[in-house]
Amino acid sequence: MDTLSRDIRFALRNLRKSPSFAIIAAITLALGIGASTAIFSVIENVLMEPFPYTDPARIVSVQIHDTERNESGGRPVFTGPEFLDYAEQNHVFDRVIANAGLDVLYRSGEGAERFDGNLIPPGTFEFLGMPALLGRVAQPTDYEPAAPPVFVMRYKTWVNRFSADPKLINKTFVLNGTQRTLIGIMPPRFALGDADMWIPQRPSRSAPQERNGFPIYWFLLAHLKPGVSIRQAESDLTVVAKNLSSVYPKDYPKKFSVHVETLTDLVVGRFRTTLYIVLAAVGLLLLIGCGNVANLLLARATTREKEFAIRAALGAGRWRIVRQLLVESLLLAASGALLGIFIAWGGLKALVTLIPKQIVPAEAVIRLNVPVLLFTLAVAALTAIVFGLAPALQVVRRDLNDPLRDSGKGTSGGSAHSHLRNAVVVLEVAVSLTLLVGAGLLMRSFVALREVHLGLKPDHIFHARLPLPEDRYKTSDQLSGFFRPLLNRVKTLPGVLAATETSTLPPYGGIPTDIEIPGKVHSEKWKALFQLCSEGYFPVLKIEFIDGRVFTEAEVEGKRKLAIVNQTFVHKYLAKENPLGQRVHIATLAETFADKVPDPWFEIIGVVADVKNRGLQDPIEPEMWIPYTITGSSARGLLVRTSADPATMMNAIRHEIWSTDSNVALTMTGTLEEFIASFSYAGPRFGFLLMTVFGSIGLVLVTIGVYSVLAYTTARRTHEIGIRMALGAEKRDVLSLVIRMGATLVGAGIVLGIIASLAVARIIATQLWGISAYDPITLISVATLLLVTGIAACWIPARRASHVDPLVALRYE
Repeated sequence: MDTLSRDIRFALRNLRKSPSFAIIAAITLALGIGASTAIFSVIENVLMEPFPYTDPARIVSVQIHDTERNESGGRPVFTGPEFLDYAEQNHVFDRVIANAGLDVLYRSGEGAERFDGNLIPPGTFEFLGMPALLGRVAQPTDYEPAAPPVFVMRYKTWVNRFSADPKLINKTFVLNGTQRTLIGIMPPRFALGDADMWIPQRPSRSAPQERNGFPIYWFLLAHLKPGVSIRQAESDLTVVAKNLSSVYPKDYPKKFSVHVETLTDLVVGRFRTTLYIVLAAVGLLLLIGCGNVANLLLARATTREKEFAIRAALGAGRWRIVRQLLVESLLLAASGALLGIFIAWGGLKALVTLIPKQIVPAEAVIRLNVPVLLFTLAVAALTAIVFGLAPALQVVRRDLNDPLRDSGKGTSGGSAHSHLRNAVVVLEVAVSLTLLVGAGLLMRSFVALREVHLGLKPDHIFHARLPLPEDRYKTSDQLSGFFRPLLNRVKTLPGVLAATETSTLPPYGGIPTDIEIPGKVHSEKWKALFQLCSEGYFPVLKIEFIDGRVFTEAEVEGKRKLAIVNQTFVHKYLAKENPLGQRVHIATLAETFADKVPDPWFEIIGVVADVKNRGLQDPIEPEMWIPYTITGSSARGLLVRTSADPATMMNAIRHEIWSTDSNVALTMTGTLEEFIASFSYAGPRFGFLLMTVFGSIGLVLVTIGVYSVLAYTTARRTHEIGIRMALGAEKRDVLSLVIRMGATLVGAGIVLGIIASLAVARIIATQLWGISAYDPITLISVATLLLVTGIAACWIPARRASHVDPLVALRYE
């Protein structure tokens, strides 16, 4: 222990003698360690420990996947009777719960507020294993038909909306027109369904349960029995699902499979791959940093060879010297780790703002914690070994007496050190190219996504979903009695160009339905999407008409059965026929909606250009638009085109809504551009921004690495360069010699990097859209960038070498 203490003190004295070296090495390591720590914090809190519930790794969801549709995922929700059947007939779950989302309207001030509510069956809180922070959770007696209505509130809602008032417990609230007593506040990380409040309700087989004219669908969560695997659960549930498909034929596709997915995989999805790719990127960045520090230590070890030789002559063994070098490496790593923690702390705050909110579990808290700090210590120890081992091994292999016999003319260090330094630079360039290729591919994929033609113009559009009190808006007349005066009010606001009612927000789907067209025979079901809208829908979104016309206000108010279809509808179902005047049967209106539409045959009066309706990446599906006054069922919203920034219209539009009916709340408010960005651009942007940052840092470190090696090498070869110039070599010859030396290293690294990039292309391919993982433009561009940067890094030491005075160089030692 005393010897180790002396080694540490000696190492500190040595590092104090070379403060520039110590600072550069510590900062280089801190960048790599800090980035690694920040990304691992996200992975640990989002992928490894996102949920605070009991045994969360074995909590799973069940999805019914239509095998004839080329898309991931499936139906994860079930009607009440269907949920009860799965709970009773399976052999792989020991506990099953569910939750069903609903709008909860709460009258506050001059208007209504909307909260995210969840209906929950008995046993939900016991399943998740979390007691209330204040008050109590729902008990079995709260589910009895005659029990007083109660609810439980989320901690976040309690703090943000009600200022953490403890007197709220046992207070009565009027929610959706029903008086309910608040019985409990849950702990901060309890966030089932990302809801604001949980309302006890037992799924029923007998009484119909509906919301907005649709059946209530329950999201099933189950806990796997001990020893049961995902595959075994899927096999068992497939048998159950096959039986239930004959009981509920409308809820099951013709061909389907059952997917069982862990709760983490369900929420995080493809983002898991993104995080691991980014973690690999920071690992490569750390490797580049280690390479730079290793080169610095090799150069430093070369200048200290006579010191090592003298120490050996005085009796120090090889292990003693190696241990001294490793102690210095550990001190540098510790300094880098300490600084890296501060970098990680700041970087983590920036990361949290970049991560798309919808792909992080609501229960997750991204922060530096004990496992993350232990990871940092482990990384620091590993980096000390990685960059400290090379110079230490050189000491072991070299005859320590050689430096004492050296002539002192600049040849000290031999070729072994030179080869190792060059190899490290080649590796750094290869790793940097791999990083930059990944960043380039993700950037080009993001640009391709941004350039997708939407078929509409999302700029200057304000959007809001309007949850309507279900007891007052059940029929089409009641609905029209709210929206027509509202639209007239909003249109008169200064800065408003047009306004429309809508049933869904483009470009993310519509209401699915089976369709029929007279005279068309087909063996398979014909399917399409439809939207309920007013005559202002197409002017608001600036959708181009190909043929026909838009609805008139009189036709909308008269509930005329008219339809406008997209080009995909015409191409798929009407071929070369004239679509105008054709009739289409929309089955959902007569079969599913509570406010059913008798004889739902609609005449096509217009054809519009295709508009994205399944997100930005999936193919466009056949779509129809019909007057919103046809039915009182389905959720509704508002789209408003403005001349100025739509966000500035929020208060004015809210005032008009509450002036029309103060019991109507607004939710999902904002601009359409922001809405599209959050759902379609946020994930790809996160990946490419981080890769670009790490790739840029790697490029800077490589530039420094190439420069430092060439500067050191030319300095060690000053004597040789002086001889060359004394024998007649021109300045341009020396300049060419040094640049050629650096370009050779960079070129070798580029070749190695291209091979590595092609080898790992499959991994990043899953994160790309509209571009190949083997994109030649990206490879050539990055290779050119690295070559130019490398040559630029060679220029300063090359120019310095070409200006060497031969007389001075011949005396150089």
